[in-house]
Amino acid sequence: MTSKTKKYIIENLKWPITSLDYLGKYFIMFFPFIMIYAGLGKSTDNNVELNLIGVGIISFIYIVYRIESERKFRELLFKKDLSTLEIGKLLEKNGWVLTNWSDGVIQLRTNNSYSYESQTVTIIRIIKEKILVNTQPNGRPPFTFFKDKLNYNQVKSVLNN
Repeated sequence: MTSKTKKYIIENLKWPITSLDYLGKYFIMFFPFIMIYAGLGKSTDNNVELNLIGVGIISFIYIVYRIESERKFRELLFKKDLSTLEIGKLLEKNGWVLTNWSDGVIQLRTNNSYSYESQTVTIIRIIKEKILVNTQPNGRPPFTFFKDKLNYNQVKSVLNN
């Protein structure tokens, strides 16, 4: 992670977005537009048109919500005097794997399960007792079942105990 990216995250509490992110990861965003466009076309059955438009709009809202929720960082205050690496080592006891550690930033990979793929948890140290936490799924599972909140609560419980 570059210092420019880290500064952007600290100021905005979310990952910076680039056109490559949308083209590479979120190409699926164009499918709701195709459904809406198909619904606007001429058809003999008005219910089919309305259903296509409705499903397209709901799909678009869901995809945008997923993108924004995966970009957001949540602040966490804690009272322990721990270094960034010590935070990573404590979280490894939960079965997470420390994948990257540098300059106040750690990345951990959560454990896999049959119901979901692993996730990458990024933690950025702001000040002595304040960190930012972000969770992103590895791969493109359609549903993460609020795993980001569960991971945040797990980090919070480890640091506040």
